[in-house]
Order: sequence, then structure tokens, then C-alpha cells
Amino acid sequence: MPDSDTNSRGATRTEVVLPTNWPEACAEFAQRHHGALIRVLTLPTATAESGDTGSAQQVAAGLPLAEVAAVAAVPLPNIDIRVTNGGRRTVQRVEQARALALEKASDGTPVGLRIDDADGVTTLVRLASEP
Repeated sequence: MPDSDTNSRGATRTEVVLPTNWPEACAEFAQRHHGALIRVLTLPTATAESGDTGSAQQVAAGLPLAEVAAVAAVPLPNIDIRVTNGGRRTVQRVEQARALALEKASDGTPVGLRIDDADGVTTLVRLASEP
């Protein structure tokens, strides 16, 4: 479950998830949006913090979400984003994740994930219909 640290950005707000709750938060997001078309973007964390995603690199777009999984690793889990496209495959693995946040619509519905890693890269998982 998310903790109480929230930030508002435009029409969405971001809720930070405590590391002990990453597996549950990832599984709940994937279950809620299983089969939904997603986009996976990467960009420098400093740029993501400013809200500017215009320079983000697109890793995947328009592929159905299969799973988001926190995979055991030390000190914190890796996070795998998997899609189905003629078979299940991992499109992005975030190693050395240091922060996970849920992006929520104004009604509280989770519409994306933000994963920051120790190397200063942010991975965004968003529904294809979201900006």
C-alpha cells in the first residue's frame, strides 16, 4: 500500500510506495490493468521530477500489459515490466530500484507507475491513453 507522501502533478497525483509494499503494489497495478495497452518510457530522474517527459525514450508502446513484478534482489527488488506480444516477454527490467510511486488520476484510479533507479534513470509505465 502507498504511504502518505503524495505529490500533485497536473491531473494526476503521485503516491510513493514503501519498499516493503512494492510486490503488492506492482501486482495490484498489473491485475487492474492486465491486457491494457501501455507505454514504457525512460528518462533522467531529474527531468522526470520536473514533469517534463518530452525527451523520454520510448521502450515500448501499444503493447498489452501482462505483469509488473518485484523480483527478489538485494538490497531492494528489481522490477520487471512484462507484456504479451505473441508470448510473454520482459520489455524493461529496472535494476537497483530505489523508489516506486503510483500515478493516480483525480478519482484515485492508478494510471501509471514511476520507478526510479540508483543510476538516476526513471522508468514510467503508463496506460496508452494517458499523456
